[in-house]
Amino acid sequence: SADNPLPGQTDVVIDFSSPSAWEDLDRLLSGSAGVSLVSGTTGLEEKHREKLRKWSKKRAVFYSPNMSRGIFALGRLLDKAAEMLSGEGFDIEIVEIHHRGKLDNPSGTALHMAEIWREQAGSGNLLWGRHGRTAPRNPEDICMHAVRGGDVVGEHQVHLLGDGERLMLSHQATSRNTFALGAIAAARFVAGLKSPGFYIMADLFSVK
Repeated sequence: SADNPLPGQTDVVIDFSSPSAWEDLDRLLSGSAGVSLVSGTTGLEEKHREKLRKWSKKRAVFYSPNMSRGIFALGRLLDKAAEMLSGEGFDIEIVEIHHRGKLDNPSGTALHMAEIWREQAGSGNLLWGRHGRTAPRNPEDICMHAVRGGDVVGEHQVHLLGDGERLMLSHQATSRNTFALGAIAAARFVAGLKSPGFYIMADLFSVK
């Protein structure tokens, strides 16, 4: 019906679309009170994050730019590494590799990794690759490199480069089933919640 466009037994909507489809998603959710949302759509702008906040006032909303459990663990490892190494002469470079059809550059996961470093460092200048720069590297630079080609499901590398040593944290997704299984786990999680709110991977794993 116009008032409730989803089937009556719907508990959760799972969204892996694009930001351009979110006006339709907004109309769908507006007519479906109480239905939870799980979204892994990337390439969001502030107006899309505002929609997430608006939706979470009336339903459980779970959002993650990457539904992989391994990526969540990578973020936790980076957070600890940043706590110890940011401000200690270490530079960060992030490389992400995806299939030729991926539209957003850099990936939402790469941006998330940059934010983890920035939160620990207290600052950071985001750069998208390098071209024509003649000045030395700024210690506050967080430079991201997007590689596109073939059928690569997804690979992320975080390089932490110090004087005389280098640490690399990396993750490779070899099957898209990884993201589907993560989304299903998130859907089960929000389906069991009784109050509206905004939830992330840390809530799914019950960690702080």
